[in-house]
Amino acid sequence: MEEQRTFLRIPTNLRGRVRIAATGTELQLFREAPITSTTVSAMDLRSSGLHEGLVNALLAMDHKLDLLIGIHAQDSLQSDFPHVVEIIEISGAGVKLVCDAPRLEVGQYLELVITLTQLPIRMAGALGRLVREEIIDGRRVLAFDFEKIRDRDLESIVQFVFQTQRDELRVKKWE
Repeated sequence: MEEQRTFLRIPTNLRGRVRIAATGTELQLFREAPITSTTVSAMDLRSSGLHEGLVNALLAMDHKLDLLIGIHAQDSLQSDFPHVVEIIEISGAGVKLVCDAPRLEVGQYLELVITLTQLPIRMAGALGRLVREEIIDGRRVLAFDFEKIRDRDLESIVQFVFQTQRDELRVKKWE
């Protein structure tokens, strides 16, 4: 039987965190703030009639606050998601990950949080199950299938995959 993929799978080198879940139906702990216009845009500030120097200072302050919030979010993740993982492949259907935690076994349910970008911090989370184990280059690699993922998180992952592909095509174009 031939395997059919719905999503493009790419090699990557991302970091993430996992926690063991009792079932695949429990509520997710991770919830990222929606990407809405909660931050003030430069155009909004400039059109408000504020002095340009003040606009620039407010935008810089907004950026620094985003960084601090991101750092705080990472700190709180460490307590809820105790195991660090390295993501070596990603798609909209799941990931391949490497984790030194000895308690992770095929068939287990996990909640995974992936750090897609560092600045600004962009994360995505999903509940799923470990479906396969293999040894690649002497490392234990686990395949994790997403079973419960919010639309916003799936969209972030798909955008990351396509952006990575575009970046690689641009690099190849100039080689």
